Amino acid sequence: GRHVEDTQPQKFAAMEAHYETGSADLHLLAFPKSLDALTDPRAENLFTVSLPRVGSFLASGGDFDAEVIGLNEYEENPPVALVFWSFRFMVGLGFLFIGLALWGGYLTYRGRLTESTRYLKSMIAASPFGYAALLTGWYVTEIGRQPWVIQGELKTSEAVSSTLTGTEATLTLVGFVVLYVALILTALYVLKWLIREELRSLGVQESSASRWRGPLPWVTSDD
Repeated sequence: GRHVEDTQPQKFAAMEAHYETGSADLHLLAFPKSLDALTDPRAENLFTVSLPRVGSFLASGGDFDAEVIGLNEYEENPPVALVFWSFRFMVGLGFLFIGLALWGGYLTYRGRLTESTRYLKSMIAASPFGYAALLTGWYVTEIGRQPWVIQGELKTSEAVSSTLTGTEATLTLVGFVVLYVALILTALYVLKWLIREELRSLGVQESSASRWRGPLPWVTSDD
């Protein structure tokens, strides 16, 4: 918290939707009162569960009464709503992961880890959430520093190559999309193969009725 406040104060303020200079609270939970809060997460638009002045404590490195500069003091700010909600989403997923880990630890202690169908299904359902937490964390990191590439020195608009054409940018974007789709499909295929090999090593026999059919012909349980 202190490092972010010292080096990128607008990002810290955006993470907590802190508009007015003064002591800052830490919002543990935030819920929109209306659709307006999704684009303008000011205090009057939110239901929050907050820790008073803990934001000041984090920003200063130990002082609950420290003054935190609000977003209204800056001429240019990052997209506050996107940073604010991405941070909430990322932290919420973090607590979900902790809860799943504690649940798994309890089941392990009771010797029922591999027998709890509910837990195993929950872990499968939660498997994409790690990627979601990673992405929202990057949203906070990269969008939260806007409009700067180097805080106070170089803006994003100044760092963009003036020789790059729209066609070149589009082709680059398409190339990245194709590459990452291929990586995702490959990762799913390898993950399924690893699971099947582990089941075989444990002597688990798969019935034809329980075979899972993947989204592509080569991602099936028959290969």
